[in-house]
Amino acid sequence: MNSKAKGNRNELYIANLLSERFGKTFKRVPASGAHGTNLADTEIRQDAKEILSGDIICPADFRFSVEVKSRVNFNFWDLLNKEDTEVDEWIAQAKKEAEISKKDFLLIVRVNNRKPFVIVNDLSPMVVPGVIYKTYDIMRLDYFLEFENSFFFK
Repeated sequence: MNSKAKGNRNELYIANLLSERFGKTFKRVPASGAHGTNLADTEIRQDAKEILSGDIICPADFRFSVEVKSRVNFNFWDLLNKEDTEVDEWIAQAKKEAEISKKDFLLIVRVNNRKPFVIVNDLSPMVVPGVIYKTYDIMRLDYFLEFENSFFFK
């Protein structure tokens, strides 16, 4: 399977997972892949920018812009051993997409044969079962989705 098809499949999986968790509609952005980034400095309506930024179309009151990454493997040790990592690139992209939509970023990473994990801005002072990378929290997606609904919606 090519990487584009795998990415599409994983975005659909995450959209369905979020829809099921929250009982609201989340959909994959059609032909996603930097739509929002390309629209940033255009005169396109703000609501269209919000809809098309990120990889998942979220309910209007959802706090996050969702970016999804898929990898065959991932070495967490690289986060400790390298100054700049692929994760930094992912975070930069997710932050830019979130800025366009005026939301917080939520980066969801699926790695083959592993549970998905999320990277978000620092959740302090919340007690979370995860790790800190620079100023970001990393935790399993299933743990993250256990937070109260009020955390996720404005």
